[in-house]
Amino acid sequence: MTIPPPLLQGTIILDRPIRDEEAEMASKIRKPGRPVGWRMPTLANLDQLTLEDFSFVRGVMSGMKPALAYRQFYANRHFDADGNPIIPHGAEINSHAERLQQAILAAARASDKPEAKSAALALVRPTPEPAAAPAAVALSHMHYTQWAESQPEDMYSENEMVERYQEYLAEQGDAAGAGVDTHMEVAEQSLGVAAKVKAINALQTLLANLPQPEQTTDLWLAPSLVKAFARRKATTMAGVVQAISVAGRHWHRNIKGLGPGRAARIEGWLDDHAATLGELQRRGRHWEIAPPLAKSIIPLQRAPATALLSYTGGSDIAEPAPTTLALRSGIAPLELMLVPPDLDGQRGMFRTMTPNHLGAKTDIEAVGAWLNSYLAAGKKRTYDAYRREVERFYIWAILEAQCALSSITLSLAQQYQTFLQTVPDRYISTARVTRHDPRWRPWRGQLEPSSQNYALGVLYQMYNALHKNAYVTGNPFESIQYDAGGMKRHAMDVTRSLHADDLFLVREALAALPGLESATLRKAALARRTRLILHLALTTGMRLAEIASTGLNSLAHPVVDGRPADDWIITALGKGQKLREVPISEKLLNMIQAHHADWRALMKDDAARIAAFDSSPPLIAVLEAPVREGCRTITDRSLLANDNSALSSNGLYRTLKTFFRQMARKERDEKLKARILKFSTHWLRHTFAHEVLRENDSDEGLKLAQQLLGHASINTTAEYVKQDQSAKVKAARKVNPLG
Repeated sequence: MTIPPPLLQGTIILDRPIRDEEAEMASKIRKPGRPVGWRMPTLANLDQLTLEDFSFVRGVMSGMKPALAYRQFYANRHFDADGNPIIPHGAEINSHAERLQQAILAAARASDKPEAKSAALALVRPTPEPAAAPAAVALSHMHYTQWAESQPEDMYSENEMVERYQEYLAEQGDAAGAGVDTHMEVAEQSLGVAAKVKAINALQTLLANLPQPEQTTDLWLAPSLVKAFARRKATTMAGVVQAISVAGRHWHRNIKGLGPGRAARIEGWLDDHAATLGELQRRGRHWEIAPPLAKSIIPLQRAPATALLSYTGGSDIAEPAPTTLALRSGIAPLELMLVPPDLDGQRGMFRTMTPNHLGAKTDIEAVGAWLNSYLAAGKKRTYDAYRREVERFYIWAILEAQCALSSITLSLAQQYQTFLQTVPDRYISTARVTRHDPRWRPWRGQLEPSSQNYALGVLYQMYNALHKNAYVTGNPFESIQYDAGGMKRHAMDVTRSLHADDLFLVREALAALPGLESATLRKAALARRTRLILHLALTTGMRLAEIASTGLNSLAHPVVDGRPADDWIITALGKGQKLREVPISEKLLNMIQAHHADWRALMKDDAARIAAFDSSPPLIAVLEAPVREGCRTITDRSLLANDNSALSSNGLYRTLKTFFRQMARKERDEKLKARILKFSTHWLRHTFAHEVLRENDSDEGLKLAQQLLGHASINTTAEYVKQDQSAKVKAARKVNPLG
């Protein structure tokens, strides 16, 4: 879970009148400023406020240690000859932070913009300090952190978290524990600091200076860089961007003391200001990294003790004959394994006497044909994994069991199962050698129970394939019992679904949504959207990401019993980038269209957003601006997750969790309240699955549920049948032989 930062304390606060030197500083801040490079700037020179300055002040206000904030926000600008960020003395950093705050305040007061003056008032507004002793304040921080950890993940923003914490303290009263007053004071302090951070964000937009293309290099770059670019006829910042773009990725090679790491920092700083300076053009042969030399990995070749010479036709010169790797007995990989003739399987105990579909005469040919089927299907990783298990078993069969693969019995298969539990040291090596090295061994260490079961499963599949292709008459691993301790089951918990009582409570809560009767359009629209999201999830079973990414462009009538029906279907991009058709009812479509009408009424003055919306209308749309923007009304400056105003997965999650949280507050039963707080979108999807299976109680219903849920395997859908205990319990209730 993402834990919000502790409540803030010890922050520098400006709560005194502005001094004369601050006013003088305000008159200087619009002048272009201090040099940037790998040399430490003079902290006393505060001629200009940059984005980095605002970020540094915001970090300090948010509770970051000044040294850490300095490292994070000035690393691209101030670093030494080794490319390490320069961190000045602690007292110097503290003085720098305080003077930066004074400069920002002076600039805000001197601005003629109402927003800046309003932000200045927020900066000078005193932040309440807890009256309790430091130990009690620290205890309050711990109390808040523990409470925050108990909240649903990603439910609240930082500001909302503190507000909810205050509500919690008010609801709990004395039950919140000793020091509730201190808890509240610490929460109020955090809100005060948050207001100042919000003011800094606003002033950054209004006051931060950015480098301009026409400005000379000596206003922004260190003297050594200024001289280096001057030799390249670049005296302005636009010239710097052009010079680096033309020179390519090695532009820094002729600048003394500027290595790749420091050059990357300069490029990073230019990238940060690409909006005003233009982007570095990293194209062309000077920026391309030479591809690695083409090579193919071939097996190691070992020359024989005596080189064999051969004559080529039409030539009188004898040349060494090409050498190949020789097969060897003993421990060897599958491709070099020399199988004794009496163990090659031609006369295996369970060999069929008829031709086989693999076209194999020996066991190793049959195994090779089976493995190559995975290569032909492009499943290289499966091929590698299966080959490893097969060659291990083949080595054991030849050296330990001294038996052909086509003669393996159930007893020998059980012996191999025991062998895997304690592999002898002679078969284990940790040396990193090629497969063709004589030191190669098939095992790298002892196997976990799950790995042992996996090996047995691969051999079961191999013998099953050999049996189906008429190479052997049976599968010796058919009756192997696996180690229960090593079985890894990843079955999903599909019992997390809403039962009849839960659905009754949801219907009651939806009918009582306060916003439904609101005269304010936005509040009513938000309530209607919440109702739509619940209906959509419960009647379609769509995943959260599917709802967020699906639109109405694919809307069409399905064909039912040979003719178009009044219902509708939409095409959703499901898990694994697979398209699937999702039926929706006429009632649900009407709810979506009513929601779109609400959105258009709120966006009536934003032609650009309406055009993007119409080009790809989403199922669920955004109705409010993100919390970080302060104002909840969407404007042309609001940054939304999707161009077509589709509500993101995170927004859908927050909407549902907020509804369930409000629903839980009305319950007095603590167990029921805890259950409701666990409800999520996947509970709704599981509820849909169970309803489909209950209404279609047959094998056909299982197939329909698979298609409606978008499962790749019907085995996944079958988990709902296995874990739904309702029918089983009801059937057992009817059994009472003794009356």
